[in-house]
Amino acid sequence: MSRADIILKGGSFFRGKNLDNDLDFMAVSGNKIIGFGKESELDAYLGEGTIVKEYDKSNLIMPGFFDSHTHILHAGMSDKYPNFGDCKSEDETARAVKVYADAHPDEAWIFGFNWYHVYWGQEELPTKASLDQYCPDRPVMINDAEGHGVWCNSKALELVGITAETPDPPHGHIERYPDGQPTGYLDEMAIGLVAKIAYDLDDDMERQFIRDYMNRAKTIGIVAANDMLPYYGNDVGKPRCFSELDSAGEFTMRIHAAPSLFGDHQKVIEDAKKYNSGKYQIAIVKAFIDGVPTTYTSLMLEPFIDNPSTKGGTLCDLDELREKILEAQKNGLSVRIHCCGDGAAHYALDCYEEALLKYGDTGSRHAIEHFETTTQDDIERCARIGVIASMQPEHLAMTNVFSENPYLIRYNERQKKYAWPIKSLMDAGAVVCFGSDCPVVTNNPFVGLYRAVTRVHNDGEPKGGWNPEQKISMADALHNYTLAGYYGVHREHELGTLETGKLADFIVLNQNLLDIPADKIRETNVLLTVVDGNVVYEA
Repeated sequence: MSRADIILKGGSFFRGKNLDNDLDFMAVSGNKIIGFGKESELDAYLGEGTIVKEYDKSNLIMPGFFDSHTHILHAGMSDKYPNFGDCKSEDETARAVKVYADAHPDEAWIFGFNWYHVYWGQEELPTKASLDQYCPDRPVMINDAEGHGVWCNSKALELVGITAETPDPPHGHIERYPDGQPTGYLDEMAIGLVAKIAYDLDDDMERQFIRDYMNRAKTIGIVAANDMLPYYGNDVGKPRCFSELDSAGEFTMRIHAAPSLFGDHQKVIEDAKKYNSGKYQIAIVKAFIDGVPTTYTSLMLEPFIDNPSTKGGTLCDLDELREKILEAQKNGLSVRIHCCGDGAAHYALDCYEEALLKYGDTGSRHAIEHFETTTQDDIERCARIGVIASMQPEHLAMTNVFSENPYLIRYNERQKKYAWPIKSLMDAGAVVCFGSDCPVVTNNPFVGLYRAVTRVHNDGEPKGGWNPEQKISMADALHNYTLAGYYGVHREHELGTLETGKLADFIVLNQNLLDIPADKIRETNVLLTVVDGNVVYEA
C-alpha cells in the first residue's frame, strides 16, 4: 500500500452523488487520491512526512468547483476596475469614473463594469456627454450589467473611428442623436468596434489579469473553469499567455478555453494539440445566437409581452452558424452556443440534431449556454440527443427585488413557467452543469448553490421560490457544479468526484452544505483548496 503525502480526517464527505460518504479519512499521494477508509484503517497510509489535516463533522470535504461558463480576462479585469452597480444615477456613475481615472493617471483606457440605467430609475440610455464632463482626455469604455452594452466617451469613439458615418454592424447597434452622431452607447455586435482596440492588451496585462482571476478563484473553491473567449467578433485572451503561466508553474486551477466557433476549425484542432496540458486546454468552441431579454435582443419563439412588435433577434447569420456546427460535429469539436431566448435554444437544438444525424457520434459534447426559458418538447429533445444544459443559477435573480425582475412582464405564461427549468432538464435525463458568467454576476459558487436550491431573490421573494417545482437538492446542485462540468470537456474519468485513482482536486469548507439551513449557504467559506495534490490556498 502506498504511503500518503496528505491525509484529511474527521470531516464530513461529499465525494459525489450516489457515492459512499460514510468515511473517516481520505489519503492523497502525489497528485492522486489513493484511498479512503475508517479510522482503524488510517495507520496503513501513514509514512514519514505524511501531513495529517484534521477537521470535524461540521466541515465538508468535496471535489472543487468547476465553473462551466466564465470570462477569465474580464473577470480578472473586474477585480481591478470599478463596479458601478451601487451607483444611483448617470451623473453619479460618471463621477465615479473620474475618481478612478484621477487615481490612475497613467492608464491609457478606463474600464468598468455593472452600470445599468434601470438601477437608476431612468428609461433613457446614458450618453457620452456625462462621461466627457468628468473624463474628456482619456478613452472610457464601461460594460453594462448584462455585458451586452457599453457606454463610451467621445475620446473612445474618436480613437476607434466611430462617427455619424459609421454604419451599424450586422447584429449590432450604435445609439445615435437625431442628427446621426453617436451618443456613446453601443450594444451587441457594435461593441466589437470598440473592443477590438480597447481590449488589445499587452501580454503583461493579460498575464496579470489571469493571475488576478486565479488568485480569487482558489479562495472560493473554484479549481476548474471553461473560459468563454468570444466577445463580439474578437477572442479575448491569448492562448500563449495562459500557456506561459502554466509552463512557469503559476496555474492554480484547470482552464478549458473556448475560442470562436466561427474561426478556422483546423487551427482550433492544431491549437488543441498544442495547448493540452493537465492545467490548460483548448477543449471547446463557442458562439452567440442571441442577446438578452432585458434589451429585447434574445431570440424568442413568440413576441415579448411588453413589446409585441418583436421576437428579438440574432447576433450571427443562422445559416453560417448551422454550417459551422455541422463542421464541428464532423471534426469532433464540442460547441457551446449562447441561447437566452427559447427561439435560440430551439434553433441550436435543430442544428445539433441535424449534425448528429448526419455525422453520428464523433465525440462532440455540445451545450446550450444559459437556457433561460424553453418548451417541454425541447427539454425532452435536449436529453434525447445528449446536449448539455450549461446554466448559471445566479441569473435567476437578476434584480435584488423579485417584483422588479423584468422577465415577469416580458415573458408569457409558458416562458415564465419554464424559466431556468433546471429540475425539468435533470428529470428528463439531460446533463446540467453550473457556472457563473462572471463578471456579469459573481463567480462565488455558494451564491449559485443558494439560488439553485431556493430560487428566491435577495428580498426572499417569492416565498417558496420562483417556480418552486424547479428547485433541486443540494446534492444535485453540487453534482452540477463538479462532475457535470468535467463531462463537458471529456474529463469525468479523472476529475469531478473523490475516488481512488482520480486526480487530487478538492476543497474543505467551514460548513457542511448538506446539513445547514438554506439561508446559511452564502455564508460558507473555503478552508483549503488543493489542485493536483498541491495546497494552493489555506485560510
